[in-house]
Parts: sequence; C-alpha cells; structure tokens
Amino acid sequence: MSEDELKLGEVIARHDLHARFGGTPQGGISPSTQAQMVMAFVTERPNPDDFTGWGEDGIFHFSGAGIHGDQEMTRGNLALLRHKEQGRAVHLFHQLHKQAHKPGRLYRHLGRFEVDAEQPYYIADAPDASGHMRNVIVFRLRPVGASVPEGPRLPVTPLTETRITQAPEITVAGVRRLPQESPDGIVGRLTADYASHLRGLGREAVSAQVRVKGETRIARVDLLDATKNRLIEVKHNSTRQSVRGAIGALMDYRRFFHPTPTLTLLVPAAPREDLLDLCASLCIEVVWPNPEGGFTSTHD
Repeated sequence: MSEDELKLGEVIARHDLHARFGGTPQGGISPSTQAQMVMAFVTERPNPDDFTGWGEDGIFHFSGAGIHGDQEMTRGNLALLRHKEQGRAVHLFHQLHKQAHKPGRLYRHLGRFEVDAEQPYYIADAPDASGHMRNVIVFRLRPVGASVPEGPRLPVTPLTETRITQAPEITVAGVRRLPQESPDGIVGRLTADYASHLRGLGREAVSAQVRVKGETRIARVDLLDATKNRLIEVKHNSTRQSVRGAIGALMDYRRFFHPTPTLTLLVPAAPREDLLDLCASLCIEVVWPNPEGGFTSTHD
C-alpha cells in the first residue's frame, strides 16, 4: 500500500476500507495480505475496563482480540505482535459517532503505528463479555511519523516502575455509626476510628496507593501505621471469605514496601477461632473494637 492510498485523518466506512485494502470486516484486528497491513479498530467509546486509548507516555494502548475467556496470542493478536517480521504496516482507526443519514459506521484513520520494541504488550485483568474476569493482552502501539491525536484516553497510564504514594492523614471527624450501615460505611467508620486510636497513641496514620509496574489499576492500602510500619487491611465483617480476601491483599501489598512491614487485619468483631489461627500462622495481627472502648489485638 502506498502512502497516497490512505491519507492521515481520512474518514472512511469500514466496508469501503476492506474493499480497497482487503482484510475481514469483523473484529478489532484485521490483517490483510492483499495490502500487507494490519488494521486495528477502536470503538467510539471503549468500555472503561477495555484498556484502550492514548496514555500519558505518548503510546496508544490497544486491547487485543477475544471477548470470552483469557485472550491468547493467536490469529489477529499474533499478526499484530509479529507485524514487523511479516512486513506489515499497522494502521489504527477510530470509530466515529454514527450519522443517521449515512449507512454503516465511519472510521477516522489515526495514522501508522508499530508495536513498541522494548515492551510490545502487557497483561491486564478485565471482564469478558459475560462479566467474568480474565487476562487481556494490551498492545503498546507507538506512532510512526505523524498521527491524529484523537480517540479515547486512558484514565491511568501504566508505569514503567512500581510507585507507592502516601495520602494525607485519615480524616476522622463526622464519621458516625448508622442504624443500617453499608459495607463501605462500616469500612469507613472502622478506618476512621482506628486511625483516631493510633493518633491518640502518637502514631502517624495515613492511607497509601500502590501503582504496580505495567498495570493500570491502583491498589489502595486502607490504612498505614507509618510510625510502626504496619499495613492494615479493613473488612466490613469477619467471615472466612473476608479474612481470606484480606490475607491475599496484605500479602500482595507487603512485597512493595521496604523495609518489610508487619500485617494487620481490622474487622468489626472477633473472627472465629479457626480464622484467628489462620492469621496467626501467617504472623498477621487481627484487631477489632472492644465494646468497652478501644481495640483488642491478638498481639496484646
């Protein structure tokens, strides 16, 4: 395909595009042997969990093909990954708002791209078409020459290194127990009450965010006792499901902090003996409110 056959910023119907350059009219990735190109299509408004859009790094992040189950590096995904060795150019198209008086959907040509040489793609968690969480392939497409800076933008751009940031101290004023509290309300009240308790002991109580290298989701640490270097996960109840979820979160967060912090689970009531034994076997402190005031800890 020569440069004068497809103009930068050109608006074209998809069926006309395939009539001119080949490829298949279905799917988000369409390789063409006729024109030695790979066409990548971006919907008008990608799902927020789709990981598709311009990042702050100047890269266009593009979710791979496959709507059910884990995405695999086959077919269109493999053609996009290997486009250089197969001698194909990658062209990106963004779907425009449908016009009532015109049949079909129109796409704007955003330009020619290539998969990034250093990090061609990364793997992210996202729901499939049935709402089940799965692994998705997110390609990192770098513009080749001029490009049209249109299309969606990522709310969070994946970092090249893991970063931890501390938030201001937890606000404790105005948090009251309501007659019927939601799970989020219970967590918020417990967090504020325990932060106030720690502050009364002369400790710095803050929250923290963990942004993991190559990921767009931000992990939030409920509470950090910065004075004693303790990570605190807060749950709205003390069921087995909640305790096991807290253990996984704490183990995940701990490896990013240096020096290695101790781990604490904060719940509204004492867990069953077996769950306390589970936490003790992992050296995880469990804390819950004392009816007489203050808090009870398994490390007291």
